[in-house]
Amino acid sequence: MCYHPRIECQDVASFQTTRARNSELWFIKSRELEEAILGYAARYSTRYVVKMYALAIEGNHIQKVAQFPKANRAHFMRDFNSAVARAVPRYQTKYPGGPFWARRYSSEYLPGDADIEDRFFYTVLQPVNDGLVDDISDYPGYNCFEDAIRGRIRQCKVVKWKQYHDARRWNASVSIEEFTETCTLKYERIPGYEKLSQSEYETMMRVKLKERTAEVLQQRRCKSSLGPQRLQKIEPGSRPKQTKTSGPREHRPRVLSKNPERRSAANAWYFSTYFEYRRCSKQYREGNLSVEFPRGTYKPPLFTVAFCGGIA
Repeated sequence: MCYHPRIECQDVASFQTTRARNSELWFIKSRELEEAILGYAARYSTRYVVKMYALAIEGNHIQKVAQFPKANRAHFMRDFNSAVARAVPRYQTKYPGGPFWARRYSSEYLPGDADIEDRFFYTVLQPVNDGLVDDISDYPGYNCFEDAIRGRIRQCKVVKWKQYHDARRWNASVSIEEFTETCTLKYERIPGYEKLSQSEYETMMRVKLKERTAEVLQQRRCKSSLGPQRLQKIEPGSRPKQTKTSGPREHRPRVLSKNPERRSAANAWYFSTYFEYRRCSKQYREGNLSVEFPRGTYKPPLFTVAFCGGIA
């Protein structure tokens, strides 16, 4: 099965989505799990110097709008998704075990400021778009909108579980607070509005949210939402009646942009890099270990095979 590589790009933001296996709803009715996920987002966005624009934790998936100035999206997503997968059985006692994520995360480029803004509102309006509520203020789970537009810095506590359990092997009375660190989660302002004061930016974003909420409700054709009371009755681990799914062979856009020129330019960059990567990868696997790979790509793994035979 062939996958196109995820090319690192330090100058362009991207949109990531990771979905739970079978689209099961494990990110609900657990404030502790929600706080743990925010803590991991804080820890790893700080460690990898990530510019976070938006974060959504909704039912069976997590979405992010972010930029990776150090070209280390793969490292961030590896650590973040691994930490979340370990946290789910810790806080959702009915989780049956086994792999948590359905497959590897999807990632699409956002080549312009307007594209980042579009995907920001797409992310914060996920509960409205999915017909859960008619207003994000009614959604019982976390929504990053208020943190983002106010420039609020959220203090998140993160437990160093491995060190804690290692210490408990020798001292059962050890305190978990000794292995808890505080990390800060801060969202970046949408590019293009740097000259606005904080008050002006907040007012403008609230107006935009109201307008975009009305657009989403119009697209839903006035279909009634579940509402917060019915959402509270859904059990963790259950499957939604309808959910967005796509197979590994299905077409997925590499670039998310309504502007055809930006989309075309970004696609041209991506596929030129991709074809160069394929050429270098072929040479590398044939033994040319000095070949230079295009910027933003990773070398494929090399496999060593040992042959055992008798003496002739």
